[in-house]
Amino acid sequence: MGYIEVFLDEKRLSLSQNTIKQYKNILNGFQRFCNKPPESITRQEIIRYLNHLMFEKGLSKAYVSNVMSIIKSFYTFLNENEYVKANPAKGISQVKKDKKAPIYLTQDEMALLIKTAIAPRDGLMVKMLYATGVRVSELVNIRKQDVDLERGTIKVFGKGAKERAVLIPDTLRLQLREYCEGLKDDDRLFDLSVRTVERSIKAIAKRAGIDKKVTPHKLRHSFATHMLQNGGNVVAIQKLLGHTSLNTTQIYTHYSVDELRDMYIHTHPMGDGSNE
Repeated sequence: MGYIEVFLDEKRLSLSQNTIKQYKNILNGFQRFCNKPPESITRQEIIRYLNHLMFEKGLSKAYVSNVMSIIKSFYTFLNENEYVKANPAKGISQVKKDKKAPIYLTQDEMALLIKTAIAPRDGLMVKMLYATGVRVSELVNIRKQDVDLERGTIKVFGKGAKERAVLIPDTLRLQLREYCEGLKDDDRLFDLSVRTVERSIKAIAKRAGIDKKVTPHKLRHSFATHMLQNGGNVVAIQKLLGHTSLNTTQIYTHYSVDELRDMYIHTHPMGDGSNE
């Protein structure tokens, strides 16, 4: 039994039949290209094979990246089980996949989504996701005490429990003030799970007749894309999205709240009340 079959026997315990078939085809193709047993293949031959797939056969970076992962897994198995003395795949850089452009709603689609979300909670939920650019996980954890209506900001906690402030457009202040009436300071604005919010957004989009897979994250993409399309500053938008590593005290090192608000009002479609 060859090394490839030994490796596949091990993987059969955890992988589906179709995946095993894929692994087998890829590893057999790799060995045919090198035309020598796996234990004799060198690092340079692995790199040459990957270049062959990408530049001579014109296969996608995603496919070649998958091939690289399978080859690395194969040689890690052989090395750990002492079938080979050294791992020739170790240290080879992974193929960098091309980033896909994020899918977002057009401004007209966004206005239609807002118009369709007629229930008070649904309407506010959609507007807040779009107007602030918060992640859905951040949205469901916003509490009344995090909302500063006088200053027009909401305190949110992002990945790694990093705190940042997002902006409330004037068009939302009255609706948010009325919505918060009766809530205690520690009450969440939306006492919902992430999954429930996702289902609600999907249902609203379906009622609106929007022929896209609409998720809360698509509204976040729309927030950023529309502001960029309208001339927003990339660095400032990154700060509002929480993409930087700056902590709370550093978040407005280069942009004060007033500077961010001025940019927001002039670049976000809801900043001037057009989607009220």
